[in-house]
Amino acid sequence: MAEARRLHPDFDITRSWNFPPELLAAHPIAPFDQPLDAYLRRLGFNPDQLEYVRRSYANAAGESIDRLSARAALDDWADTRFGSGDYRILDGYDTIHARLAEGLDIRFHAVVTEIHWSRSGVRVLTADEREFEGASLIITLPLAVLQSGHVRFEPPLPSDKQAAVAALNMAPALKLIYRFGEPVLPREIAALYSAQSPPMWWTPSYGHDAVDGQVWTAFVTGDYARQMRSLGEAGALDAGLRTLRAETERGDLQPVSARWIDWASDPFALGGYSSKPPGAYGARAVLAQPTEDVLYWAGEATASGDAAGTVHGAYLSGVRAAQEVLALGIQQG
Repeated sequence: MAEARRLHPDFDITRSWNFPPELLAAHPIAPFDQPLDAYLRRLGFNPDQLEYVRRSYANAAGESIDRLSARAALDDWADTRFGSGDYRILDGYDTIHARLAEGLDIRFHAVVTEIHWSRSGVRVLTADEREFEGASLIITLPLAVLQSGHVRFEPPLPSDKQAAVAALNMAPALKLIYRFGEPVLPREIAALYSAQSPPMWWTPSYGHDAVDGQVWTAFVTGDYARQMRSLGEAGALDAGLRTLRAETERGDLQPVSARWIDWASDPFALGGYSSKPPGAYGARAVLAQPTEDVLYWAGEATASGDAAGTVHGAYLSGVRAAQEVLALGIQQG
C-alpha cells in the first residue's frame, strides 16, 4: 500500500485526504450538505481520482459515492483517534464475543418481535412467546433491522428517533471468499484494488508461507454489491474469479472452494453497515441518545466519526451505552 501511494499521487490523495486549508475554505460544502462526488469535483478531483474514491474509500464506507454525505466525509477524514492502519484479530473476531460473554446469562434463539417500554420499565417479547423484563434496555439492532419494522416498539419511538433511523443508509455488502490450493500472488502482496468489480481484494494469508495455498477475499458494497447480488451466489463468484484472473494475469486460476457472505439476505442484519447520505449529518448523534432514560442505543450506526461502520465503533458504543445505564443507576441510588 505504501508503495502504491508513493507511485500514484492520484491514489495517495484518496488515502491521506490532505487538502490545503485554503482549498477547503475556498470551496465550502453547499448549504444543507451535498453528495461526496459533487463536492470532490468542486475541489478539482479529476476522473482518475474519483475512480480511486469509488474503488477504495466509498466501497469501504459501505455505499456508492453519490449517496455519501460530503460533510460526514470531512468529519471522518479529520478523525485520527484510531490511526490510519488496518488491523485484524489473528485468532478471529469470535474471540471478542467469547471474552465479553464470560459469566453472562445469554439466551440463544430468542428472536425479539416486540419491545414494550415506559418510564416504569421494559418488557421484551420473542417469537417463541418468551418474555423478559427489566428497568432499562440497551438496543444494538442493526440499522436496517430497525428500518424494517420487524421489531415493534410500543409505544412507537419518539419522532426524532424515528427520523434518525430513517435518515441513515444501510446498503448491501458482500464478501466473496476463495480458497486456492496454490499461491495466487507472492507472499509480500497483501491486497489489490481492481478497476473491475469487485474493486477491493485482500488475503488473510499475507505474511505466511503458502504451504496450503492462499485464501483471497473480495469485498463489495453499494452499487457494486447491488450488481453482484443480481447474479446470485454462483454468478457473483464466477464474476469475481474472472476479475481476479484478469488482475493476476492467470487465466487458469481455479479455487478449491468458494462461497459468498451476503449480509443483506441475513434477516438479523439486512445490510452491511450504516452510512450517512447527504442531509443526514446529525442523525447518528440523535440515534445514540437515550430515550426517556429507559431505552439505550448502541451499535456501529450510533458511533461517531471514523468509528462508524467498524467493529471497534460498535464495541465502543456498547461501552458508552453501558456507562449511561450505570450512571443512571448511581443517580437513582
